[in-house]
Amino acid sequence: MINHKAPLDDVEYFTRQDCGYRCKKVLDDAKARSLYNKTFTAKLELKRKGKLPIRDQKLLSSDSITTEIDKEISERCANSSGRSKSQLENRMNRIIKNRVK
Repeated sequence: MINHKAPLDDVEYFTRQDCGYRCKKVLDDAKARSLYNKTFTAKLELKRKGKLPIRDQKLLSSDSITTEIDKEISERCANSSGRSKSQLENRMNRIIKNRVK
């Protein structure tokens, strides 16, 4: 980390993310090594349990897919103009109107 080398694995990467600044800029050598070792051990344990996030995981897209249930809800809301609407139907209409087009 001090020599600006690339991290060897995800554990080292997330350890650097958590305590890199403090280890390099704030703490003295002994405290920095202690903090780094504690953080590394904690991240290693998370990896063993399968709870360490994936470093290069792609974000979910913001595109939505219209499903059959969406179509059915839209049809029911459109066909209900002749009668008083329930709270659920009013809410669904508001949701449909606020969707990104």
